[in-house]
Amino acid sequence: MEYRVINILQTRELKAKFTKSEENILDFIEKNFSEIPKYSVIKLCEDAYASQASVNRVCKKLGFKGFSELKYSIEQDLKKMEGSKNSNINNVFFYIENINFQDVQSVVVGLKNNRKILIYGLGASQITASYFQRQLLYLGFQAIIVGEERMIEQFSGFTLFILSSSGETLRVRHVAKSFKDKGETVVAITKFGSSLYELCTLSFTHNISIDKLDAISREQQLHMIIMVNELINRIQNG
Repeated sequence: MEYRVINILQTRELKAKFTKSEENILDFIEKNFSEIPKYSVIKLCEDAYASQASVNRVCKKLGFKGFSELKYSIEQDLKKMEGSKNSNINNVFFYIENINFQDVQSVVVGLKNNRKILIYGLGASQITASYFQRQLLYLGFQAIIVGEERMIEQFSGFTLFILSSSGETLRVRHVAKSFKDKGETVVAITKFGSSLYELCTLSFTHNISIDKLDAISREQQLHMIIMVNELINRIQNG
């Protein structure tokens, strides 16, 4: 998101040269950024120990006609920052409300019954798979990430744990079916009602319609990380 003032204050990538006293004014504005819209130029001069002429020079070097225009731009920056914060909070609540937490206990019991785990995930889910492996290793599980179907064929007596947000990736479905056909256990974190969900022995599911998200949103793993964290916490505390 493009901000007009805060980025300049934080990076100080400015063509104009500033004197030491002008730098002190920039420091004061950055430190009190959210309060500046309430300031008059006189109060700013008093609190920053600066002259009005110095404040005006700073405003012009930043590309503004004067202090009023600077204040207006700071107000706009603050509104954008608040909007971005609210958007992120709303996204987190949306993900949490669409996770089926009632599924998790049966998955915990299944993993505790066999602490030898193969972990499989493609694309962005590989990141979550690495994180999941680290957490299981801390808890004393034998956790191995497998990246190729041929590797999986070499193992027996393991639980195959698949991370797939959509549950519709063809390779993922093929791996799950092949392993299950050997009489082995397949567990997944995936979407409720997906093709992978139908193949699994146990699953921890969500209801987020991945196919309706744009390309970047589909790659995001926040809900998967939340689900992994819930699973690990239940294993650790249960």
